[in-house]
Amino acid sequence: MTLILSDSSEEGWERDRLLEALESYRRGLADAPLLRKWSVGPTGGPEVVLGAGEEFPRAEKEGDSEPPLTFVISNEEVDRHGDVVLTQGWRLQAYQRNPVFLWAHDYTRPVIGRALSVWHEPGQLLARMEFAPTDFAREVSALYRSGYQQGVSVGFKPLRYEERRQANTGAFLGIRFLEQELLEVSAVPVPANRHARRRGLWSSLEEGGYPQMAGTAEVTKAEVVGMWELLSALRTATW
Repeated sequence: MTLILSDSSEEGWERDRLLEALESYRRGLADAPLLRKWSVGPTGGPEVVLGAGEEFPRAEKEGDSEPPLTFVISNEEVDRHGDVVLTQGWRLQAYQRNPVFLWAHDYTRPVIGRALSVWHEPGQLLARMEFAPTDFAREVSALYRSGYQQGVSVGFKPLRYEERRQANTGAFLGIRFLEQELLEVSAVPVPANRHARRRGLWSSLEEGGYPQMAGTAEVTKAEVVGMWELLSALRTATW
């Protein structure tokens, strides 16, 4: 069963179908539903999670290619549907074997790219995406690089979960996903998670992280801010 949770008049119907599907899965009567968080079981063996400095094998390409972009693909904030997805619950083994980057969860069209690496940071899951050498993928890449589009969305299968309820009234608030298998990441105009978007320089600074290139000396926050202020001054200078 596939469910796309959207911000629309049919959201209540979609939520009811999701709860029914999850209950059937919990009782062993059906497979886990495929959930795509967008608003408009695992194989045996130890799981290997790539670190921020590690990458999947890259195919050799002729000519220069655009640098990959880093995205926050999920975090533990309450999303627009009232749900929470725990970062440490992500199961990445299957995705690492097929690290696809899709357009709007459309499984019928070719990929627009792939993840070079995916890793955990406190409270969030990140990925470095390389865009495919196709016209449409280049168009999507240009939208991200120019700031016209920022959001991304994840497609996953829930493995363990619990209901979120208000403490004093017991009113249903949403679902807390405790363990889930990542299947794909998609480029979308409006994500269900407000923070699932391209990670830029200023967001890295605000979160206490600093741009770092392999093989270079450590860059301090003061040096990064100084360089950024210099670039900003050059942009606004009158010659």
